[in-house]
Amino acid sequence: MQTKSERWWDGPGPWLVYLCFYAMPWLWRAPTQFELIASIIGIAVFLPTYFISHRLNGMRLLGTVTAIFAIGALLAPLGGSWTVFSVYAGSEAGRLRPARHAIAVIALVALATAAVGLAWRQPVLWVLPGILLIIMTGGATISREAFYRRTQALLASQEEVRRLAGTAERERITRDLHDVIGRTLTLVALKADLAGKLLVADQAAAEAECRAIAMLAREGLAEVRAALAGQAGGSLAQEAAASSAALTAASVSPHITGDFAAIPAGAGAVLAMTLREAVTNVIRHAEAQRCTIELAMSEHEARLAVCDDGHGRSFTEGRGLTGMRQRLQAAGGSLTIQPGASGMRLIATVPA
Repeated sequence: MQTKSERWWDGPGPWLVYLCFYAMPWLWRAPTQFELIASIIGIAVFLPTYFISHRLNGMRLLGTVTAIFAIGALLAPLGGSWTVFSVYAGSEAGRLRPARHAIAVIALVALATAAVGLAWRQPVLWVLPGILLIIMTGGATISREAFYRRTQALLASQEEVRRLAGTAERERITRDLHDVIGRTLTLVALKADLAGKLLVADQAAAEAECRAIAMLAREGLAEVRAALAGQAGGSLAQEAAASSAALTAASVSPHITGDFAAIPAGAGAVLAMTLREAVTNVIRHAEAQRCTIELAMSEHEARLAVCDDGHGRSFTEGRGLTGMRQRLQAAGGSLTIQPGASGMRLIATVPA
């Protein structure tokens, strides 16, 4: 938003320079003492009215516009260039909203100025420049105020875009960290349990499981760093291989069909994160013996299906499914959860 210091020239002060034109006729005809005193009083009343007017709007602004014009009308017979005050009144009227009200008031000020000039039998060339300036300054003020409103609306919308972008980025990080950390910690827990069971019976196997835990921890750390950098998720083919290994480690038989390498990179990245979270849910919640992962490609979309033969609690609403749904919807896709012949079936689609 523009600050007052950035719009110093838009304040009332700089425009008071035009008040000097009021005294121009006195360069060739000296004013009487009464004319001088009355003019000083009129200007003294005008100044605070003008400054106050610049802070008002609506009916209160209309009141100060009327007061400014009245000051000029009262000074009309005193020999000064009194139409200066009408010009100030027209300029302030340009700030009225909506614009049609401003135009109507500017027209009234111009007509009233002409009427005062005719009433005092002043020459047309004496009043006409003031009337033209009323119309010009009033119209310029309307245009200026409209420009400011558009600029402020644009700045507000840009600020809203920045706010929404920040919110979207936080939500993305939350989703990615949930997906990345969820499966890593699940596998770490599974292998830690297995290592504990093998520690007495088969120390070599237990040692291998401990090395696997260390490797998973390092991979998880790298994936967390990638998620924070906005680079989470590998290719769909890599994720399919990793999901197969994770299912095998959890004693779930994986059955994978489809050409995962044929999916375009953009659609594949979204489906890869969906597959990761789906497989994590199967491992953690389904108590399944078998998990089927199917990928189909049509002319318009890529379709991923993950099915298990567990007890039907693998895909329940929560942060994981919410993140999947948000990610797919952002890519123009969809997420569907269906009961299978046994267990649950998750279907994710994205435009290809």
